[in-house]
Amino acid sequence: MQQGDIERLREVHPLWRIGSVWASAANGPDSRRLTASRDGIQVHAWTAEELSACIAYEEERNDWPAAPAGPGVRRS
Repeated sequence: MQQGDIERLREVHPLWRIGSVWASAANGPDSRRLTASRDGIQVHAWTAEELSACIAYEEERNDWPAAPAGPGVRRS
């Protein structure tokens, strides 16, 4: 089971809901599609690296912080 990369994605991107969906094919190996969502935005990828890049792109595009502010940290 490839659960380790999902756990790592959740640690790196704590403000996103990270999950996976398995796609099965009759004539080939099963494939896992990774998903992430935040504030109505959904991104999908076949690898953890691709999903992390998609998340980083959306955070930059939407001017979102990558992680929650810690105690005493103010956001403008």
